Amino acid sequence: MLAVLLLMLSSINYMLLRQQREAILEQTATQLDYQLQAAATFMVEPLLKYQFSDVEQFMRQWMETHQDVVLFKALSPAGHQMSHFARPGQSPHIITREQRVTYLDQHLLTLTMSKDYQQTALILTEMRNRLLAVSLLVTALLGIMLWLVFRHLAIIPLEREIERRRLAEEEMAATNKELDAFAYSISHDLRAPLRGIDGFSLALQEDYEEKLDDEGRDYIQRIRNGCGRMGELIDDMLQLSRLSRGEIKRQKLDLSAMVTEIAAELRESQPQRQAEFKIQPGLDTDADPVLLRAVLENLLGNAWKFTGKRPLTEIEFGRQQQKGRTTFFLRDNGAGFDMAYADKIFTAFQRLHRSEEFAGTGIGLATVQRIIHRHGGRIWAEAEVDRGATFYFQLGTNNHTGSH
Repeated sequence: MLAVLLLMLSSINYMLLRQQREAILEQTATQLDYQLQAAATFMVEPLLKYQFSDVEQFMRQWMETHQDVVLFKALSPAGHQMSHFARPGQSPHIITREQRVTYLDQHLLTLTMSKDYQQTALILTEMRNRLLAVSLLVTALLGIMLWLVFRHLAIIPLEREIERRRLAEEEMAATNKELDAFAYSISHDLRAPLRGIDGFSLALQEDYEEKLDDEGRDYIQRIRNGCGRMGELIDDMLQLSRLSRGEIKRQKLDLSAMVTEIAAELRESQPQRQAEFKIQPGLDTDADPVLLRAVLENLLGNAWKFTGKRPLTEIEFGRQQQKGRTTFFLRDNGAGFDMAYADKIFTAFQRLHRSEEFAGTGIGLATVQRIIHRHGGRIWAEAEVDRGATFYFQLGTNNHTGSH
């Protein structure tokens, strides 16, 4: 009897510890991936300007503010080490991730970051020792003590899991605040010189236009166009930062009415275009109104942009059931894209068309994906070159539709 009880409790302990360890490793890896993606996003701008000192300063500051990060290094596309920051130590509890920094399919840098989860592992070891002690106690006392032990095994891991999640959320919130502050600092520091460049180039264009030849006037116009694109990029970066954070306030929304309103705004922006919108009536859902409007504005704006070269623009919004889940879709007859690159369209700064063909910064769909993920849903796309694209999205388990 005692041997059976000991075997049963040992099996339960082993499963709980294994589950806890897997959860810890998954959480650590997720945090590390998020940190690397954030670092890569904010390194694109200085790399494009060959300001590698800014990249090194950012990496140094990151190491100073994240004590659990033991290695942060950058390699060139050719594999040469360009920057290396490390803390001494031989901890066996190290997890390492790599992230490519890319812009328009151009490989700029490869980042490697290692994180020490030794403190978390010590907590897990402490839990193992306590569980073994409790198991021995249960085996010795039997009877009512058996009930107390199971109660202990059920409650204590739950409390620890709650505490672990609370600490992880606090760390994630702190990281988000750092990123917000960093994004604001970048935008603030960039706007002043950008306004100066734009202002002086405008003055040069207006006051000295007659003294310049066609080539000179073209150069000035290119400068002003570049200032405009950079201003859009700064605005989109800030929108990505704002819309992908903050509290979600769900309420019932009429998606059909929202899409109809956005479609009317698009028609007014280019009244000369021939466009046909097919909007399924009576679609509603539970979501944050501000965030979901940003999703629909980005998706409809993309459809409108990529159908601009068609004699007749056709855009359709509706819903369907896929494997028992409500799925919304937005379909257009625009330029489409090659499905071989489908995994890139939701990555910030990634574009599948040249800016000369279609304007944009490559941040809109990254914003859409983050908002959908924050609602507990998913988004994906199907397309074919020159035959349009369809974007599908789901909004979590409490998503529903109905008829008015």
